[in-house]
Amino acid sequence: MTGESDQSPITSDEDLTAFIDGELEEEHRARLLDLMERDPAVAARVEHLSRASLPFGEAFQPLLDAAPTADLQRRLDGMSVPPVAANADVPLTRRRLFGAIAASVAAGVLGDRMLVRLLGAGDGDDLADDDGGPDRERHWHGVVAQYMGLYTRETLGSSTPGRDAQSAQLAALNRPLNLSLTPEAVEVAGAEFRRAQILSYDDMPLAQITYLDPRSGPLALCILRRPGTVRGVEQEVRGGLSIAYWTGPDHAALLIGRLPPQELTAKAEAVRGRLAI
Repeated sequence: MTGESDQSPITSDEDLTAFIDGELEEEHRARLLDLMERDPAVAARVEHLSRASLPFGEAFQPLLDAAPTADLQRRLDGMSVPPVAANADVPLTRRRLFGAIAASVAAGVLGDRMLVRLLGAGDGDDLADDDGGPDRERHWHGVVAQYMGLYTRETLGSSTPGRDAQSAQLAALNRPLNLSLTPEAVEVAGAEFRRAQILSYDDMPLAQITYLDPRSGPLALCILRRPGTVRGVEQEVRGGLSIAYWTGPDHAALLIGRLPPQELTAKAEAVRGRLAI
C-alpha cells in the first residue's frame, strides 16, 4: 500500500473537489493537506476549484440525471461516483459533477464539442476583460484548461494509432483549419500521439491533438482558426496546467500539459517551427 499515495488519485480534480466539499475521509484529507504544503501546483488547483463559477445546478442537473454511472462504475478507473437514480434528491456537489461529466463523455452522452461550450459558458474569470484586450483574446485558453483538467491517462487509452491512422485523423482537420497537418509536423518530443479531432469554439474551428507523456500524463496541441496578431511563444499556468501559446496571422495555437513551463515551452517552439503558424 505504500507506493499508491504518490501517484495521484489524490491530485485528481475529483479528489480535490471532494476535499473542498468536505467529503474526504480524515486520512485522505490529511494526506492531501500535506501534499498541498509540498506542491504549490496542487494548492493553486484547490484554490482555483474553490472559486469555480460554473452554474452547476442549472447547467448540469439534466446531465447528472442522464449519466450512466451504474454501468460506467466498472469501466472508469479511479472514479468513485456512486450510482444515482434519475431525479434522486441528492445534493449537487462538484465531486458528483466531475464524475457525471467524465462518465457521460466516456459513454458518448456528452460530446466533446458540447463539453467545450458548457465549460466556456461558466468561465467567468476570463471574461472580465470584455474590450478585446489580451485577456479576452486568450479566453479560450481557460476553456481548454478546464477541459484538459478532466483528462487522465486512462482517458487517452493505451495504444498509439499507426502512421496511416494518424494521417487520416489529421486530414479531417486540414480543411476546416486551412492547414496541411502531418504526423511529422505535429510530433511532440517524448510524447505519444493518441487522437486528433475537430471541435468548435465561438463558431470557429478548434483542433485538438492529444498525446500521452510517460512522465506527466496527457498533453494537447490545440489550434484555433481565427485572425490575430503574430506573437512568439509565451507561457502561462492555469488550473495547475502549463500552457505555451502563440499566434499567427490566421491561427492561434497552444500546447498544454502538466510539464514544467520551460520544458513545455521548448516543445512548443519546436512544434511552432514545423507548423509555421
